[in-house]
Amino acid sequence: MSDHPIEILVLPERPAARNDEVTEFDVAIEVRCRSAEDAERAGGAMNLCLVIDRSGSMGGQDKLPTATRSCIDISRRLTGDDLFTVVVFDHTAHVVINPQTPRDQVEERLTAITPGGSTNLSLGWYQGLLELQSHMTADHYGRLILLSDGQANQGETKKAALAAVATRARDEGITTSTIGIGSDFQEDLLEAIATASGGRFWYIAEAGIDDILEEEFRSALTVVVDRPRVELSLPPGVTVSEELNSLRKISRRYGLRPLKGQDTFDFAVRLEIDPAQVDGSEFTLGAALYDGSREIATTEQTIALAPLSDVAATESHALVTSVVEQYRASATEEKLLKDMASGDLSNMTEMLTAEIARVQRIEAGLFRQSPDIGETRVGLEIGHLRHNRQLNETTLLVKELLDLHRADPEVRYLLLRMRKSFMHEKQRKSSLYHDVSEADEDIEVTLLVRALGVADILIQRHPENSVRLEEMRERLRERLALIQ
Repeated sequence: MSDHPIEILVLPERPAARNDEVTEFDVAIEVRCRSAEDAERAGGAMNLCLVIDRSGSMGGQDKLPTATRSCIDISRRLTGDDLFTVVVFDHTAHVVINPQTPRDQVEERLTAITPGGSTNLSLGWYQGLLELQSHMTADHYGRLILLSDGQANQGETKKAALAAVATRARDEGITTSTIGIGSDFQEDLLEAIATASGGRFWYIAEAGIDDILEEEFRSALTVVVDRPRVELSLPPGVTVSEELNSLRKISRRYGLRPLKGQDTFDFAVRLEIDPAQVDGSEFTLGAALYDGSREIATTEQTIALAPLSDVAATESHALVTSVVEQYRASATEEKLLKDMASGDLSNMTEMLTAEIARVQRIEAGLFRQSPDIGETRVGLEIGHLRHNRQLNETTLLVKELLDLHRADPEVRYLLLRMRKSFMHEKQRKSSLYHDVSEADEDIEVTLLVRALGVADILIQRHPENSVRLEEMRERLRERLALIQ
């Protein structure tokens, strides 16, 4: 890898394209950020808002006190240049802390927060956005962390409407990450907000609130490019025929999520190349990385035009294949989420089996090309893919348990949990977070532990099916032992 702290690369699927006819050609664009790994803070001053659900259900299992203790810990670690706001909501929204709050009053105000009524998630989030917008300056980057454990039963509850607000906020420099706790929150809404604004969606059990808030805070501290945009330069005879990504384009530039100090982000496009329109026997693709309007890195890649026999003799670049195939898999993941929401699991086994095989093929190609690509980069990609594959394998195993007694309430409850786990991973993968955190790994462990609990209940309730259920329980135990 390069020693430059931030670089952008153009990765062609092959070193040459055909010179005899119009053809399609895939290209991946990769941004690599490599700040010092031990740097706790890589970015500038932060305008941070924590929006905490204080509805009645947050009073159970120490959830609200844990969240407020985390807020206190975060407030102690902010610098004098940072801006800090805390908003709480139930059926109303209230600003508890703002940047003008005296430091010696912060802890007292936070510890005074108590559980309230119902859940107007949009009102709390809108209030948090308004507070950030009110205090935003050119020297600060905006971060909002939204935490909830309940159904949004008041205010705006349409996913598309919330995503549109998140997109506009992102254009103003505000990223929202969302944290859903337990089994009753609406993952579709929280995922839509996070994805549209360039943040992360987290699903956790009742425990672990402090760990996720810490993860998000540390991540925000290491942002090095807050508003990344990538612009491609294509020569005559070369056009984009298909967007192999879900990125939003702004004035011909692709909008990326914020980039951290240790980060890798890639996306792909499919080009149409007309050799008759290309000047000469080769052409050059260019890419530039911007932070807002400021250019921070550029690159060029020259690609030869060659006979079909020469092109066919080379293997496709494994990283390009990985990026393209992961984008293609997103349609399957969306279908699986819809099926889980409706309770239709009839196609799940076939679809998950195909996805597992797809990832295994990608991993094999990466291993083969490891000497050429570099062991560090291949290791990062395989770790990212392997985590996704392993969760799919666990989901497939849990699905077998679900099929045995679908009408039981514990099974229906487990299906809700499984869908939330699947959406957590789908959002991590689709937002191109290559690093896998402890919270990401805990998703699979928690799902297996809950499946084992359901298996125990079913064995007692359905003695006529105990042999199959005990066999299923043993397989779940073996899986849990393997991943731990």
